[in-house]
Amino acid sequence: MAGKSKSVSSNRREVGAALRSFRKRAGVERVEDAAEFIDVSAVTIGRIEKGEAPISRANLGVLAEKYGLDDHERDALMELARQTRGKRGTFPAYFSVKTRALLELESEASDLLIVTIDLIPAHFQTERYTQALFEGTGESLPQEEIDKLKRIRLDRQAILTQPKPPKVRAIVHETALRMPIGGTEVMHEQLLHLAELAGLPNVEIQVQPASAGMYPGIGTTFTLMRLDNDPTTDRVQIDSPGDSVYRDRISNTEPYRLSWERKRVAALSLPASRSLILDVAGGFAPGTGR
Repeated sequence: MAGKSKSVSSNRREVGAALRSFRKRAGVERVEDAAEFIDVSAVTIGRIEKGEAPISRANLGVLAEKYGLDDHERDALMELARQTRGKRGTFPAYFSVKTRALLELESEASDLLIVTIDLIPAHFQTERYTQALFEGTGESLPQEEIDKLKRIRLDRQAILTQPKPPKVRAIVHETALRMPIGGTEVMHEQLLHLAELAGLPNVEIQVQPASAGMYPGIGTTFTLMRLDNDPTTDRVQIDSPGDSVYRDRISNTEPYRLSWERKRVAALSLPASRSLILDVAGGFAPGTGR
């Protein structure tokens, strides 16, 4: 019974985080103002946004209207709230409210485990690297949309230096270090930034060397988020060619934690990884002819 209670409480945190994010987007800064919308106390709204209290479907609908959610967002929020009754599983990554909730929860995470292959992790990207990345996707995104995506990414990175930051551990394949996104100048800046972040006490970056060839779980990238150092709260976003999903049932997230451990053992040590990052950065330095 305790396990189910934990599951429900954990799901409520997603609903609360999504509501908090939508409230901020709507420009409703004070929880007192939000409380008036559904005739409850500010304390109650605070507890709902922290996942400490449930919210009725009717009140959820009122807040969705007051916060200006479109039909798709409202339906997705209602579906997410339905999950608080105990059902958990796999969700498409385009489930926008789920995405919004998890991005909001990252600031409360105790751990983030990240695995990437051909790109620098989003949490570590410089603005110029991100700009070049979105320019080169082939989707012909307008600059206004790119600016919005850059702001989201830069805001996301604030968790690295917040007062109580999560432990962020990343395993990055060497391919990502050598892929010249944006050209030599952008990559030189990016890799120096990556090496600098590796010096933060809450950040660990390991490189999977190309010389090792095959490695555990080759071809799959993912981010595992844990709340309160509790494995039952784990959520995983898995990215692979042609498919991206979220999984939050512990039987489905545990294999990714084990995969992480195998990759960690196979990757270079922290000092060797930082040394390789700086070595590759030197190859992108001005005047090297790369």
